[in-house]
Amino acid sequence: MWMRLCLVFAVCFSGSFVKGNDVVGPLVGSISSTSACLLYRPSVTAQNLRLQLFDAQQNPVTSVDAKCSAESDFVAHFVVSGLQPETTYTYQVQRLDDSPDILVKADPTHQFTTATRERDSGVVVVSFVSCVDVEPTEIWDEMESLQVDAVCLMGDTPYIDSSDLDVARKKHRSFLQMPGLARLGKTIPVVGVWDDHDFGKNNGNGLNFLEGKSRTRQAFVNYRAHASYGNGHEGVYHKMDLGAMEIFFLDPRYFSQTEPSPVDASQPTCFGRQQWEWLLRGLRESKAKFKVLAMGAIWQDKKNSETDDMFTYWYERDALLDFIKREQISGVTLLGGDIHVARHLKHPGRVGYDLHDFVISPGHERTITGLDVYHPSLLWSLVEGRQFLTLTADVRGDKPRLTAEFRQPEGRVNRRVVLNLDDLTPKPQGEGIERGLRAGWDFDDGLMNRSFLGARIDAVAFGGASIDKTQAGQGGAVRLFRDKQQYLNVGRSFLDENSPAHSVSMRFRSATLPKHGSDERSFLLETTAQGATSNQQAWHLSLGLRAAADPTQINVQLFTVTLQPAAQPGAAPTQISQGPFDFLVDRKLLLDQWTHVAFTFDSGSLRLFINGEAAANHQLDIRGPAAEFGGIVIGGHRTGTGRNFDGWIDDVSIWQRLLSPVEIRQLSRLPRN
Repeated sequence: MWMRLCLVFAVCFSGSFVKGNDVVGPLVGSISSTSACLLYRPSVTAQNLRLQLFDAQQNPVTSVDAKCSAESDFVAHFVVSGLQPETTYTYQVQRLDDSPDILVKADPTHQFTTATRERDSGVVVVSFVSCVDVEPTEIWDEMESLQVDAVCLMGDTPYIDSSDLDVARKKHRSFLQMPGLARLGKTIPVVGVWDDHDFGKNNGNGLNFLEGKSRTRQAFVNYRAHASYGNGHEGVYHKMDLGAMEIFFLDPRYFSQTEPSPVDASQPTCFGRQQWEWLLRGLRESKAKFKVLAMGAIWQDKKNSETDDMFTYWYERDALLDFIKREQISGVTLLGGDIHVARHLKHPGRVGYDLHDFVISPGHERTITGLDVYHPSLLWSLVEGRQFLTLTADVRGDKPRLTAEFRQPEGRVNRRVVLNLDDLTPKPQGEGIERGLRAGWDFDDGLMNRSFLGARIDAVAFGGASIDKTQAGQGGAVRLFRDKQQYLNVGRSFLDENSPAHSVSMRFRSATLPKHGSDERSFLLETTAQGATSNQQAWHLSLGLRAAADPTQINVQLFTVTLQPAAQPGAAPTQISQGPFDFLVDRKLLLDQWTHVAFTFDSGSLRLFINGEAAANHQLDIRGPAAEFGGIVIGGHRTGTGRNFDGWIDDVSIWQRLLSPVEIRQLSRLPRN
């Protein structure tokens, strides 16, 4: 078993009595079905300690000896293994030196319970909190009242902001001495990871805090009772297996910016190669029904000047999610902290099922309203303090479920999300031409979307736009009048965040075209920034028509907005507009007759197809995936009105993959309905 029972105790006397500000713990740390970890620091004197465990009848079970020394800030680390699953042990600590005093008595206030090894029975409740300083809070009492099975400190717990080892150690001591947390830790596992402030530097990474991170890591290791710490000498990543739930505590700080990414050697890493390989191997081998990928940073763009989020490392984030999808790993959820706002996001279909993304912050009272930013996958947020999250894995019966609750003291539950394992299990997303279909509006019986995303992306008509049953055989097509400024709007996104490759197909029949010699433009579709129409730059998908210099031709024009890689170490990627990409077509081929148009995006080019034939291959000046967008206007410009299409539009479909030329040719020849 990778987990062991680690007991960290420090017995340090100054004269003949124990100073209150020297004492830390005892504190239970990592547990598994056969092992666990604790810590204890009673003073600042080097000495030898013995940890002894007792069963329910107070019979001795085992004992382990250890030393506390100045090197570990007088914290002794004990490792106990060979324990029984789902078993409660009381423990005591005694000094082995000249005066063999019992420093911690074996009683109900000093005990822990090992994890189950069963995957198909029982209930596990774990609490998560980030952004808590050394200050009074009722959060710990609330967790105790809920009888959680583990407490996870998800970074900025505490705030250190220093590379000085003595300062870091003192702040860790003060944090673990808070009465509520200290009481919890005597019986409930307390584990976690760091974020920037306990790493030691605001917005810190492995490069800009190169000189200080080994010292703050040393303090972290001194005052966390984990079964492992990173690769043994660098980083602090680790995991804890609780039977129904396995938590992967990720370290996005220590290795970030220090080496090339294992997924793209042209970009700096976030996790580092060793942590990356550890994570993929752990996910592939995990037998837990539910897997939580937890870290102090967030998985999306903070949209401020800082670069300590996974948007900065989108290529590594997306390679991880692609791996989960490719390996068909079920039961995965994401968890982050840091931003002083609590949020719940759902990334539709991202890993073969909807990927739920929980942000829990802050545990203290200080919120940051400016970080409650728009995201296409955002479902809910709350800008209030004293928040923590519980995840409850219930695997009893034939319907395992994970329940997330955003909580505050006094029993307040602000949001409750119940996820059935069936909903977190990969499902086929279509066969043949339907494979990877993310959006489809055929306009036969209304404006409903026909992909697996369902009503989430139904279209809404503006200006009186309606279905015309006379234009498309047995089905229908939407009729849009330019002079009435009509269009359809879809208020949510439908592609993966920062999608690297996708395809669009549609049919249209122009009643009129932009007049020769004018600056008129009419858009068949264009994506919007936040789901509503606006002039904000977000036209990753943009297809329009405009007049050409030749009076017999029309310019079929594409634009896109992509991510431009960071210009320097430690910087974030930026959005860049690319285009226009022009292709001239005879007017008579587009006027008053049905035309099929398709285009594909592969992060390096836009390929245009007209009536099934390859028309243009536009190379992007700067390679990059899609920039964020929030929805799409069909039959108009991103502002909704002003550059509207005049005619009929039908069979608008968008895929989360590249269609082949053969598939596009087949689409162009299919009946319109």
